[in-house]
Amino acid sequence: MTIPPFTQDGVLPPFLGSTPGAAPSLMSPYDVTASEIVARFGTTPGRREILRGWLDHRAAMGAIGIDKGFQWLDGSFVEDKEPNDLDLVIFPHRPETPDWSAWRPLVNPNPQVFDRATVKERFRLDVFFVQLDANPESLVSLSRYWLQLFSHQRETTRWKGMLRVRLGAGEMDAPARVLLDGSVADGGSP
Repeated sequence: MTIPPFTQDGVLPPFLGSTPGAAPSLMSPYDVTASEIVARFGTTPGRREILRGWLDHRAAMGAIGIDKGFQWLDGSFVEDKEPNDLDLVIFPHRPETPDWSAWRPLVNPNPQVFDRATVKERFRLDVFFVQLDANPESLVSLSRYWLQLFSHQRETTRWKGMLRVRLGAGEMDAPARVLLDGSVADGGSP
């Protein structure tokens, strides 16, 4: 899907068409690719720096086996304003491990992927993780929380849309990197 244009309020619409819920594909979060994100939002040097951090973080997740699941992108980055960072809720499937006790040895030595403060400083991302392999009731509760929080603008409580990008850095993100690097080489936005 193409990223919808901003509303007159400078946010992504929460749904497309005249009736909310008419079709899941017309509702936020909108399924898009990394290349579509770069093409639409890589319009300033600050935004391109954030996008590089986002792609680098996706690569760091892939390097430790977190390559299945998806991300919700939101915050001022997907609004018609200059952002300070990019807000993400990351819904990963844990790498193939026999049980939850194997998850901690993956998380602890990788603060550049999981630690919110480290990720924010290094990549300009504000990240939150919701494991898709969690208890179903917890998964529903956390999804409800993040959806309600992210689908409304903080200052105005205005209803707004967000974006969804599948995990799987590598070849999926290569075209986005090329597009992002090209936008710097020609000195303008993509």
